[in-house]
Amino acid sequence: MHCIREAKLTDATSADLTTSLRNQAFEEIDRVAYLAASYSRSIGEAAYRGDDVTMLVHMKQLKSCLVSMIKTYKTCFDGEGDGDRHEP
Repeated sequence: MHCIREAKLTDATSADLTTSLRNQAFEEIDRVAYLAASYSRSIGEAAYRGDDVTMLVHMKQLKSCLVSMIKTYKTCFDGEGDGDRHEP
């Protein structure tokens, strides 16, 4: 009879967990950046049409995307690079 051993979180090394979390953060930032680009294009299109209501909606969505990406960055990468040096 063969025993199947369940993998546990404690089985992974600290480096493995760090790599996994970093990869997830990169994927999340990539996903949200794609949305931000779409909202940015929509803002330009709404501006071209003179649609201020749609512009405002997409600006709020863009702001939410930027805040989310910054939070993800600070949670996962803060202190690893010079990201904060360029902020006013």
